[in-house]
Amino acid sequence: MKAARKLRKLQQPQSLLEYTRQFLASQVWKQARQAVPRKRSQPRWDLQPLVLILLAMTWASGDSESEKFETAHGFYVAAYQARKRPGKTVQGFQKALSHLPSRQLRALAAGVRSQIRLRFADRLLCDGFEPMGCDGSRIECPRSTQLEARLRLAGKDDSAPTVWVTAFVHLGTGLLWSWQLGPGTADERQHLQRLLTTLSPAALIVADAAYMGYELARAIVQSQRSFLLRMSSKMYLYTMEHAALESWNEDLVYYWP
Repeated sequence: MKAARKLRKLQQPQSLLEYTRQFLASQVWKQARQAVPRKRSQPRWDLQPLVLILLAMTWASGDSESEKFETAHGFYVAAYQARKRPGKTVQGFQKALSHLPSRQLRALAAGVRSQIRLRFADRLLCDGFEPMGCDGSRIECPRSTQLEARLRLAGKDDSAPTVWVTAFVHLGTGLLWSWQLGPGTADERQHLQRLLTTLSPAALIVADAAYMGYELARAIVQSQRSFLLRMSSKMYLYTMEHAALESWNEDLVYYWP
């Protein structure tokens, strides 16, 4: 027993890089690279240094983005001395990020989610379900010419451009699981429907009354996932036989006649 405890202690990650490698494992990088056909020439900025330096910049100290980039770049070079060194300028880094295909990032995210399920397994479950809360919010953006041109007006004529984000959060751990972005006029029910493939068959979708709708409920059921939605007082529920609302407490009801 003591030997087993010692072994587990030795296997415990001891640094940020080791923790990162648990979820950004080699098979995850491989899956993401296979999502986009490989070019003949090896780019100066590969997927791995782009993502790892971007992650490191969120923790790096510095008064400007350039200073944070220098720190994160130095961290990557020190951690991966045997690999080809990426570009040295923050301008090149930003340009490479802007050309990174979205489908490659989606494949990377799917790989990370699979590693989370692999490592946490039953600890994600509650009575056999993975409870996943879903909600949406409108976020005001800077009044740049590009954003005003690309994002449709979602408020008054003089309002700033806005983005709508709909996100799933694992309710047991508070972990941000997946999300969908759209203009401020986006339909969050459509966002939820698009995000269904990011959830496991054991998912229990928990949401408020904004997500009521027969088409969405049918899509969730057809995907073989479950849902728990708060009912709005404006909704009509149906019973097989007449029931007086004043004396009705609990029974099987139908959302759609």
